[in-house]
Order: sequence, then C-alpha cells, then structure tokens
Amino acid sequence: MRRLHTLSIYIGMLCLMMGLLGLPLLTSCQDNLYYTLYQDLPEHQWDSNDTLYFSIPPTEHDLDVAVTFSVRTSPSFRYQDIVARAELLDGNAVVSSLPINITLYGNNEESAHDGVLQNESYSKPQALHMQANHNYTLRVTHLMRLNPLDEVNSVGVIVER
Repeated sequence: MRRLHTLSIYIGMLCLMMGLLGLPLLTSCQDNLYYTLYQDLPEHQWDSNDTLYFSIPPTEHDLDVAVTFSVRTSPSFRYQDIVARAELLDGNAVVSSLPINITLYGNNEESAHDGVLQNESYSKPQALHMQANHNYTLRVTHLMRLNPLDEVNSVGVIVER
C-alpha cells in the first residue's frame, strides 16, 4: 500500500513538472507569430484567376522568418493536396517565386468556422529574410488543373519569427 502511495506521489510530481515545462512551450508559440491573415473565398471556390494578396507589415530590423501557407477546405474536398505558386513582391518587383504544395491529409486539423466543419492544412514553412522597412507582399494563385477548386473556404499565410 505504501508503495502505491509513493508511486502516485511520483506520478503527480511528474505531471506537475511536465505541465510547468510544457506551459512556456505552448505560450512561446504565440510569441513567435509575426503576421497571420486568412482570406475567405466567395462561394467556397478558388478560381485560378483569383489572385490572393497578403501584405506583410514592414519590420524595424532585418528579420529571418518562416512563412507557412494554410488552406481551409470542407471535409468533402476530394484532393489530397493543392499545388499553388507564391510570388514575393518588394513593392512592385518580384523578388522570388516558389511553388507551394499543401498536403491536405498529412497535417490537417479539423475545426469549425462559423458553424461549418472544415479541415485546415499547412504547407512546409519557407524561410524568408525580410529587410528592415521594406513592404513585402505575397501573391498567391493555385496551379491545379481543375478550375475552380470547389470546397475551398479560405487561404491563409502565417509568418513566424
């Protein structure tokens, strides 16, 4: 009986320590967030002619960030990924262009938005060096053969330090 009591004390202490250590990890994720924006798509369709623009606020100092793209789809979306292109603009000049592959079933989270069940999926983070006081814009279009893509609710960009 004494052994069970001692074991429960150790387990309780371990849970407390993990909770205290895990709390800063959970709260530090929000500290790294520099910018995030989702754009809802009308009629839950993403047409290849629907170019989405995300204006990232300028920084006071040079900053290395990770850019992740996100797509929210309905559970009935029938593809496993979305291929898109993001162009980084500095003012009106294209600084770089990169393909994006957002895997929908490998890393998605199910959530409800405005009472509608949807899957939220993410691309792999892309490294970006932002120079101080520059206005960067991301221009995003999808490159899928099917057009428009039905059941796409919104597209987002997440920028983390």
